[in-house]
Amino acid sequence: MIKLKISFVGAGKVGFTLGKYFKLNGLHIEGFFSNNPESAMDASDFIGCSYFLSLDELVKNSEIIFITTNDDNIIEVWKKLKHLNIEGKIICHCSGSLSSEIFYDINNSGAYQYSIHPMYPFKDKYNSYKNFKTAYFSIEGHPKHFHYLKGLIESLGNNVLGISKESKGEYHLANVMVSNLVLSLINIGVNTLSNCGVDSETALNAMAPLIKSNVDNILSQSFEDAITGPVVRGDVNTLNKHIESIRSEYDELYKTLSLNLLKISKTKNSEKDYSDIERFLENI
Repeated sequence: MIKLKISFVGAGKVGFTLGKYFKLNGLHIEGFFSNNPESAMDASDFIGCSYFLSLDELVKNSEIIFITTNDDNIIEVWKKLKHLNIEGKIICHCSGSLSSEIFYDINNSGAYQYSIHPMYPFKDKYNSYKNFKTAYFSIEGHPKHFHYLKGLIESLGNNVLGISKESKGEYHLANVMVSNLVLSLINIGVNTLSNCGVDSETALNAMAPLIKSNVDNILSQSFEDAITGPVVRGDVNTLNKHIESIRSEYDELYKTLSLNLLKISKTKNSEKDYSDIERFLENI
């Protein structure tokens, strides 16, 4: 596979991680540009590539341009790029929520637009690349180079999901549901245990085996096989105790999540009568 020259606009966690990971796996990393030159220099030192003092210099020396700024700045970078000679260039951003349509009027420039999103939590710009081979990518954009880009990422050992630009909102929601919102749910659980007189650090440590084992069971088995608790057991009395104890602002959250657990429970135990549980949850 031809390895085109890749450069990055934006030297934060995503740029550092992709740059390092791509370089270690044999791709041609040309360099970085950032509004903060020190960040671009830091990235070039870390990855072993050049840094550019202008967007124009980056464009002249690159064939694939990754915009790895935060979402709010992608459009600002594009407003500058679109006035440069980008004919034939492959322009990518890494936003999970934005589609490639953010590159408005790109057809007039002769360039090709893509959204390439790594499904991965970028916690540390110096270390996130180490386990990056487990990350899935999603990609959508112009058909001309779609299969080349998909194949390029797959050649690194990563899996790639092809999605449509119309589904980016739902796609990003799915990512947030299993990452940010799970974090929030765990935080609520820890705070609830803290109300029992347990300090928050101990509460999190105590719940860690529950959290880890549950995720491991889902990944190694299935949702149906992993499910435990009062809903799948049909234990209305325990659910009633929960409602007596729960803070009022979490009533609807508890109801919504429990009703979804009920759907899984019905799949697991199709012969079981869950009418009492369903009636109780609907009346919360």
